[in-house]
Amino acid sequence: MGDILAVDVGTTTFKVGIFGEDLTLKRETSRHYDVHLYDRVKADIDPELWWQALKECCLELSGELSSIAVVSLSVTTPGLVPMTASGAALGPAVLFLDGRAHQEAKEINEIVGEDFFLQQTCNVPVSGGSSLCSIMWIRKHQPDVWRHTAKFGHCNTYMVRRMTGAWAVDPSTVSITGMYNSARNDLTWNERVLALAEIPLEMLPPLVHSHSAVETLVPGVARELGLPHGVAVLCGGNDAVLAALSCGVSASGDISAVHGTCDVTCVCVEFPIRSRNFNVRCHVVPNRWLAFFVLNTGGKALEWFHSVFCRELDDEQFFGDYVPNVLGSFLERDDIDEAEKDIPTYVPYLQGSRYSFMMETAAFGNLTLNTSREQLLLALVRGNFAREDDFLKEVASLVPLKKEVVTSGGAARIGNFLRAKRRWSGHFEHRFQEQSSLRGAAMLGSMALGGRGF
Repeated sequence: MGDILAVDVGTTTFKVGIFGEDLTLKRETSRHYDVHLYDRVKADIDPELWWQALKECCLELSGELSSIAVVSLSVTTPGLVPMTASGAALGPAVLFLDGRAHQEAKEINEIVGEDFFLQQTCNVPVSGGSSLCSIMWIRKHQPDVWRHTAKFGHCNTYMVRRMTGAWAVDPSTVSITGMYNSARNDLTWNERVLALAEIPLEMLPPLVHSHSAVETLVPGVARELGLPHGVAVLCGGNDAVLAALSCGVSASGDISAVHGTCDVTCVCVEFPIRSRNFNVRCHVVPNRWLAFFVLNTGGKALEWFHSVFCRELDDEQFFGDYVPNVLGSFLERDDIDEAEKDIPTYVPYLQGSRYSFMMETAAFGNLTLNTSREQLLLALVRGNFAREDDFLKEVASLVPLKKEVVTSGGAARIGNFLRAKRRWSGHFEHRFQEQSSLRGAAMLGSMALGGRGF
């Protein structure tokens, strides 16, 4: 059948892995790139960086690409890209961290109604994560881009178009746009929302399932990447959804949490549940949805703390020694309950919130002249965990949950991180298990090649 080339287009890191038919990882490589953060609220990236990263990764793996039969994508979402009819990007890809479209979010929710959005699309559109608002912002503030745009697509739309010449997007990436019929999950856009937002249906790509082969590689692109002719390209899906898939989150009540650049907590459900306080994505598994909460700055908040308060420490000293020692020293105190009273409060919105029409900001509270930087670090970690715990409590009031949270991600590898999580998320057991959106993409590829299904 051949091997699978799994491609994970992350927020700041691009990964490529070669997997065998049995999902054994044969080779892996990656490239880092920077998100463009500017004007206090904007967050985007040049899509060309994605393509250059793909070329560089394929070049590094060139000696082992002859066996590839399918390419499968895992993508940061949305990564909204306005494109010409040929697929060329007309501007940077708007990322989930973006906060430029708060006014548009407020306007469209007033026009359509939050209740309608929750019932039909399962999500209330907000800036950044909801492409509907970003498209409206482009129309208002970049009229030239709007006039020349043939399609608005997500990250996988851009990559698939460039690889195959075909348009596509999948339900797992468009679930929270405010434009997709997420409750039905029937590969249809919500025409009432589009009409009220004055977005022509033809400006959106066709919807296909994540495991569907859209087309084969264009011969010139196959040569450019060093891949065989005739390789099938899958539409792929959202990286957090595929990470959850990789660790077996497919039954109702299963829970996973990824602590990376952002913190993502997912709960698998058999029917869509709705709340103003979290999102619902369509799972790549049939007849399943994922209720999930995203904290824009999870691990990124630790990086910020490092750059502001611990500049004298290098990365190894900060993440390998300082953070584990601060957490461990606190957790081992005999008077831990009394000591916790001196920890400041922390509101964890360094890069805004996905669940507000306004641009939220972070804040420390209850500071005194005796407050140490170690206490500030404890406040930050506790504040992040508190938001995850609030989400799980709300979902637990709607559907039965399992008692275990499978936890992964770079931050979760930090010493004493899970011990602190168990203290501040006391209603669940937390177990580390490596998750991988790259492996999730490979699982889609295996299915497309006739391997095991979901």
